[in-house]
Amino acid sequence: MAHTRRRIKSGIPLESTDRELFERVTAQGVKASCFFNNKGGVGKTTLVANLAAELALNFNARVLVVDGDPQCNLTQYVLEEEEWLEIYKNTNPVSVFSVIRPLSLGKGYGSSLPIRQSKAFGFDLIIGDPRLALQEDLLAQDWRDAKAGGMRGIRTTFVFADVVKKAKELNYDFVFFDMGPSLGAINRSILLAMDFFVVPMAIDIFSIWAIRNIGSTVGVWQRELKTGISLSEDPSEIASSDQSRKLRFVGYVTQQHKERGGVEPDPDAVASEEGEATRKRIVQAYQDISRGFPDEVKQYLKDFYDADQIDPHLGDIRHLGSLAPRSQSQHVPMINVSGTGSYTQLRKQAREIYRGIAVRYLENVGAS
Repeated sequence: MAHTRRRIKSGIPLESTDRELFERVTAQGVKASCFFNNKGGVGKTTLVANLAAELALNFNARVLVVDGDPQCNLTQYVLEEEEWLEIYKNTNPVSVFSVIRPLSLGKGYGSSLPIRQSKAFGFDLIIGDPRLALQEDLLAQDWRDAKAGGMRGIRTTFVFADVVKKAKELNYDFVFFDMGPSLGAINRSILLAMDFFVVPMAIDIFSIWAIRNIGSTVGVWQRELKTGISLSEDPSEIASSDQSRKLRFVGYVTQQHKERGGVEPDPDAVASEEGEATRKRIVQAYQDISRGFPDEVKQYLKDFYDADQIDPHLGDIRHLGSLAPRSQSQHVPMINVSGTGSYTQLRKQAREIYRGIAVRYLENVGAS
């Protein structure tokens, strides 16, 4: 299929060092990353869509985004409303469900990927499907078989690894998976197919618990799968890339959706005649939680990254007022929301934020 890209100026020219970094990373081959937190409401889908758009529109990367969340929030965000309404009027839309359905019928992996384009965001997309949740039992049952060395269970577990393999054959630079907030069988299969994972976090105590859950659970899954492969009748039937894959942590992003308590001087704003410009201040308890993230990450995710090689903090996404909901209603990335007045400044902030996150993501992927 033809892969066209619409180049949209973000307002921040690409520095030569950023271009060189991008070329160095993409020369290493296709990178598959998932964005995961078993706590909901942390801005995961917004991060996936806008980071992918930054890479696609401004770095001119070839990006495939897979909506692996049965709630289909990403699909609704990046496609025009008329388009996704038309899609889901069909009782059998071509979607991520189409990827896994042949396995449940005993037909093996599909022959191609059901790819469509999100023109406004500049990337290609495999849309979500509520029916994906119906495959949770299949993946859970076959996981038991996989751990015991059964080839059927191993093949089912690697269904999303086959998606990544096909995407690599299509010469994408990056494959991103959006995921639901659970530690269930679907997300297990996605995580075990990835090269990297990113953890979006809100500044609250439950994000710390999420880090702990991820660190303990994913490590167990990897060990169990490795044991299952070693017990299989013929490990040579399993692709060497699947046998040797090691999931790595590329970093976390903190998102502050609702600022709390008090005011402080705003160094990014221009003071008016009435006096110094101010902004809302996060109360002390939330500052303490935020400051504790690096130690929590190092303690619970230390087996997934080299702390001497990368700084896992990819960036902070400040509360951008109504920019995010306006982005969703217009079905465009935040860097390209239309609007005057306050939206001019909010767009500028979004462009700086996502450029910074993109650069740090590339730095960490390249160093891992």
